Amino acid sequence: MNVAILGLGRFGSQLAEELVAIGVEVLAVDRDDARVNELSETATLAAAGDLSDFEFLQSLALGDYDSVVVAIGSEVATSVLLTLTLKRRLKLKHVVAKASTNDHAEALRLAGADLVISPEQEAAIRLAHTLGPSSHLEEYMSLGPTYGVAKLKAPINAVGRTIGSLEAFTRHNVVLLAMVRNDLVTFRPDRDVVVEDGDVWLIAGEDEQLRRAGS
Repeated sequence: MNVAILGLGRFGSQLAEELVAIGVEVLAVDRDDARVNELSETATLAAAGDLSDFEFLQSLALGDYDSVVVAIGSEVATSVLLTLTLKRRLKLKHVVAKASTNDHAEALRLAGADLVISPEQEAAIRLAHTLGPSSHLEEYMSLGPTYGVAKLKAPINAVGRTIGSLEAFTRHNVVLLAMVRNDLVTFRPDRDVVVEDGDVWLIAGEDEQLRRAGS
């Protein structure tokens, strides 16, 4: 698999490093020579140039890549025009674009982006659900306005009881997707499995019920 990343700010650079770490070939592109040089030894290929220059974009052979990521979040007009060019003029099959605001995200969708991501907004949502009343939740991912998936340590009051006997999974309408015990992952564990101290759960359900599940 190969991915081209256009824009090497904090998000684009981190994405490039993570992709390379899991074995993905990466083309890293930015107009700033210094940013390109920083990733030249990490990325498979690195290039510096004006992303608003159509001929430069053509020279990158972006059509050979499985995905192209527009990682320019701060320059709204630039990212929207670039996305539009990639989809309408270069006819790329899969373009992912980074948005900084809701309006920016909508503009990117109208420009044809196949996937729009809002890292800062998503990070804020995850953090909000791991603070305050939800502080027992280690990680959270939203599935909708009021539903999500969360990771948490099995509460002490559940230790020694079977999964099927816990109110979280009988009254609170929470689904236990997986359990981690001593680095061993069990998906949809049986109801007669006895909870042990140190077990970690991956659960899904309504946000309010997720908060109650670990209390």
